[in-house]
Amino acid sequence: MTAALTRRWLLALYVGSAALVTLQQAVLGRSNNFRVFRSASLNLFAGRDLYAAHPEQHFDFYKYSPTFALLFAPLAYLPFALAYLCWSLLNALLLWYALDRLLPERPATVALALVYLEVLFSMQYGQSNALVAALLILAFVALEQGRQGRAAALLGVDAFIKIFPLAGLSFALFHPRRARFALLAAAALVGLALLPLAVVPPHELATQYRSWRATEAADALQGHRGYALMQYLYMWLGADWPNWPVQLAGTTLLLLPLALGRRRWDDAAFRRLFLGTLLVYLVLFNHQSERATFVVAYTGIAIWYASAPTERLRTAVMTLTLLVMVVHDVDIVPRWVKNEILIPYRIKGIPCLVAWLVMEWQLFVTARRSAPGETPRSQTAPAPPAT
Repeated sequence: MTAALTRRWLLALYVGSAALVTLQQAVLGRSNNFRVFRSASLNLFAGRDLYAAHPEQHFDFYKYSPTFALLFAPLAYLPFALAYLCWSLLNALLLWYALDRLLPERPATVALALVYLEVLFSMQYGQSNALVAALLILAFVALEQGRQGRAAALLGVDAFIKIFPLAGLSFALFHPRRARFALLAAAALVGLALLPLAVVPPHELATQYRSWRATEAADALQGHRGYALMQYLYMWLGADWPNWPVQLAGTTLLLLPLALGRRRWDDAAFRRLFLGTLLVYLVLFNHQSERATFVVAYTGIAIWYASAPTERLRTAVMTLTLLVMVVHDVDIVPRWVKNEILIPYRIKGIPCLVAWLVMEWQLFVTARRSAPGETPRSQTAPAPPAT
């Protein structure tokens, strides 16, 4: 099978899966997560508190920003099934496009194949995580091309879907004119924060932001849960620590190779390795991590695996990741194994922790090298003027 034919079949698989998930979650059933998003848009226009309980609409709480509720509005007024199909295609195909822009054709195809099951699970949950990963990658690509305005806008939109993509601001460290980018990013964040003023008065928007802040604060105090590293430390060591010391230590470890390896910042392979490491970090150190979030981390692992020559350690980690993903989420093991072992012991996050430690080690090793590495930015395709 030729490479072009493989990509066509893979693209058909992505699109066909979006259609089948729509049948499952929007025709035969009614995805609660998707109902939360649609209801938030309607509640914003109606002047209702986005973050209050709305049991007549859905069985959960809205935790995204008022700006996301506004941006989601076009899908709130379409028929449910059509809107779900558009949402699924947006998540799946934007991630396809992002990986295609980041990597050459063959590595991109490998990465898309490796991450397919996680994209499928994310679509089944009706979540935004594939979209979050795609926007973060596209912001990285925009900075690689010198398009600071585009990168700032993409990171801003991403941060108003979920807060943690703000970590992508660290990409600017690799590039010149950082002060300019900081101003552009600040302008994008302020503009997006004020965007709902187009449909609601200032006092209502201020009330919505107060409710959002209270919701996030309460959520942060709910203790150890999910798939974050803090949960593993609690399970393994009984370490009942607050989240922030562990998150601070992880952030320090993430950024330390950048401080040690400034002479490697012109190395495209070093920058791409940091991108993959950051994507995994965003799940491991996010106290709100859940099963649907893993498409972000697994995308980082797929980028790391596909963008460098095959080696035993890299292949072993990728094999472990795929094995756990299949065993955990595909019905090939008895249900009691999942309910009694895989889910309670958070097995799905173990490959991410292993991969992140290996990737961090490689960042440190690469940072200590004095040779320039792969291909400096100045020798890649000419970057368009900064915007």
